[in-house]
Amino acid sequence: MKVFFLLFPFLVFSQQHVAKGVVLDKVTNEPIPYVNISILESRVGTSSDDDGSFSLEIKKEDINKVVRLSSLGYESSKITVSLFLKSEKIFLKPRTEVLEEVIITNKFEEKTNVINKIEDSDLCYGYGSLAESPWIMALYFPYNKDYKETEFLKSVKFHFGNFKNKKAKFRLRLFTIGKDSLPDKDILKENVIVELKKKQKEAVVDISDYDILFPREGFYVAFEWLYIPYNAEEVTFYFTDKKKKKEKRIKYQPTFSATCEDEGKYMVASYISGEWRFYAAKAYKSEKKAVPAISLTLSN
Repeated sequence: MKVFFLLFPFLVFSQQHVAKGVVLDKVTNEPIPYVNISILESRVGTSSDDDGSFSLEIKKEDINKVVRLSSLGYESSKITVSLFLKSEKIFLKPRTEVLEEVIITNKFEEKTNVINKIEDSDLCYGYGSLAESPWIMALYFPYNKDYKETEFLKSVKFHFGNFKNKKAKFRLRLFTIGKDSLPDKDILKENVIVELKKKQKEAVVDISDYDILFPREGFYVAFEWLYIPYNAEEVTFYFTDKKKKKEKRIKYQPTFSATCEDEGKYMVASYISGEWRFYAAKAYKSEKKAVPAISLTLSN
């Protein structure tokens, strides 16, 4: 007697679903690029592409969870995964902001002040993005009374050291500090997308046109990985156990450099799976804490 085993395609697809659609502005109906799309209580997520489109594989264990969509200048939105799978179009409501009065004064000789100056010799570690959900790393800068003569934010400098990054895009974010000491509200009111060239070692982002005063309570400077095809790269990881296993994964460019600092000297936070939390990972083979290599230039 012969026994036949039949494999039905629907049994395979029932284990995993793919959500595809586009994120649009609720008022203008225009596509919204680089929206952070994260499943809460999960490591799964993605970013919308330049045209607002997205594609995300949903695992069986995440079907009953909630998706959070957030983007600069828009109110965050939460929907169930089941509804997310059915939605070809998702609309975000623009956030209404009250603009502060800008006072223009006569030009004068510029003074500058570099905060957290970093040399190549200070770099000891790096942040790469292999997580299944797009994330943000943020470094807190406290206010100091010595900044009184240079209170305006002029530029932000990111360091990449000798990491052989390919061409990539990332988003600069500035956040106020909340009551829980974690990042809270966006300070910048528009997207600042930074484009890197191949093997670029540092990037200086000019933000002087925004006329931002250094907040007295301090603030966070952050970089956000964009989970878009432009940044995706397939890499092979080798494991050093006896089986000599290797595994292919998707990595999202770029890799950011870090410095190694004593515990408690800096405050670092990360946003992943739709939530902010304090980040306290130690550098590889070190007792010191890995801190994003970010410098800040102030001016008058």
